[in-house]
Amino acid sequence: MSNIYGALQPLTGAETVTVQQTQNGQIVTCTMTLSSLSSLLGTSTEWAKNLDTNKPSTPGVVWNDAGSISIS
Repeated sequence: MSNIYGALQPLTGAETVTVQQTQNGQIVTCTMTLSSLSSLLGTSTEWAKNLDTNKPSTPGVVWNDAGSISIS
């Protein structure tokens, strides 16, 4: 378990997010800034319905944590 050494800070958009997707039967991992992901997603929340409900073992992966969108 990780230790927390500071209080939660407001998001700036510079934080990195790792997304895994399937392309041609292969799992591809892409890391981008949170602001880049936000501009790709726009205002639609439809994508959230398909988030994994099991916490990913890889840090920085977006997942559904009992109804809250979390980043591992």
